[in-house]
Amino acid sequence: MELTKASTRNTWEAVRDITDRLRNGNISPALSHWIGRQGFTLEDTVCSSVCQFDDNVFTGTLVDCHGRAWEFVADLDDEAGCELEDVTDMLGPKSPDHPQADLCDPVTMGLYFQRHQHRLAG
Repeated sequence: MELTKASTRNTWEAVRDITDRLRNGNISPALSHWIGRQGFTLEDTVCSSVCQFDDNVFTGTLVDCHGRAWEFVADLDDEAGCELEDVTDMLGPKSPDHPQADLCDPVTMGLYFQRHQHRLAG
């Protein structure tokens, strides 16, 4: 699929930027390390969103190398305050395969972006 609309290209760029920042440790090296400790390989993981709530407390959505979507809350000062959930089966219209999918949604674009990277690597 070619991204012909400016809005979808903007979402693509936003997902690419946040993914690059996560992979490079520019958001937080500790967050990148935490994600790696959860079993994700940063080079193969797409980050569709991340938000910092407080010092060392982050939430966001990741797409792993298998195209599964994961929501997380990471309290980097308190491991007990961390959560990670596979939400793939609950995506509904956020899945790029759904007939009402919207590529302007960051989660939908994250899944689409991961598929594109996977095709390029394969």
